[in-house]
Amino acid sequence: MSKNILTIIKKELRRFFTDRRMLVSLLLPGLLIFILYSFMGDMTSRINSVDEDYIYQVQIINEPSELTDINHFPNLQLDISHEDTLDDTQLDLLSEKEIDLIIVYETDFYSKMLDYEVGQGTAPLVEIYYNSTKTESSFLYSSYLQKFNQLESQLSNKFDINQRADTIYNFATEDDVSIQIITSLLPFLLLTFLFSGAMSISAESIAGEKERGTIATLLITPTKKSEIALGKVISLSIVTLVSAASSFTGLMLSIPKLMGDQNLSTNMYNLNTYILLFIVIVSTVFIYVVLLSIISAYSKSIKEASALAVPLMIINMLVGISSMLGISSGNITSYLIPVYNSVQSITAILSLEVNVTHLVVTIMINLGVVIVGVFGLTKMFNSEKIMFNS
Repeated sequence: MSKNILTIIKKELRRFFTDRRMLVSLLLPGLLIFILYSFMGDMTSRINSVDEDYIYQVQIINEPSELTDINHFPNLQLDISHEDTLDDTQLDLLSEKEIDLIIVYETDFYSKMLDYEVGQGTAPLVEIYYNSTKTESSFLYSSYLQKFNQLESQLSNKFDINQRADTIYNFATEDDVSIQIITSLLPFLLLTFLFSGAMSISAESIAGEKERGTIATLLITPTKKSEIALGKVISLSIVTLVSAASSFTGLMLSIPKLMGDQNLSTNMYNLNTYILLFIVIVSTVFIYVVLLSIISAYSKSIKEASALAVPLMIINMLVGISSMLGISSGNITSYLIPVYNSVQSITAILSLEVNVTHLVVTIMINLGVVIVGVFGLTKMFNSEKIMFNS
């Protein structure tokens, strides 16, 4: 790397890392993401959880003696009262959240149920009244509903599915579940953070120098335009990676809190996983910086550069959304499309299903785009019409 390129890189990095406001703007997103997602996870957990000591108030009308076992929930405490009829007073208590559930069996429910032939006549009815705005009521309703559905299934069907309580039918391991969650979330969020970080600094880097009038001083120096372009791309990529690392760290620290009871783990990933991930991320950041630098060089102001970058941001988000299936493509042509290939490669790496050929193609294609982009940026630096808007 030539001395001139290093000079450009040092100049750009010194400008970012010696300015406290810029430094804060780089690191603050990670801290905010951690606080925000942790808070969301805690709030979601609190909203959907019920105190273990809570005693559910239940009223049951016309309960058949043969179905009393349905009220047995090992981990729940129920205070059950039996009534003869349902009236408005009871429904008012439910509406006022004084009680949690009312179950109404049709008269002679059990005998009617045994006599009922599927598809002939009207089936006996059981009604469950609850208040969905009260967490305890909604939770108990779901618990009862599940039991009634199981009972209905046992009585109506001629065979059972997965009914052995001591048999594990789901062979997905905890690592498999963690990988499924991570691959459906992380690639999209990662691309969004990388692009946002590149967008915030690239727009300012060249268009900002135009506004401040310092771009002319830089361009008249003996330094080659290609060295200026390469120096800016490398320095901006380093700054973008710092910003992305901050956001990524905040995200990873907050995911366990955000997912609540999912027991999310990253123990299945080793150093090689993170190295491969880093290589793909770096190549992707270079693309973002090159494209946004070209837009910045074309624009007359930071405001215009930011506006012109919006369509690119939308396209990037759409590409990122394609990763939410959590499955990487097995078609080699998918890895010939810049950025989309990064999404596929990141998904494959996080799924622990790395295909070396796909990974190499991704890196080569991305670096090819960067080389072409730097060449185009150099041409723009050589154009007085573009750089000085003449």
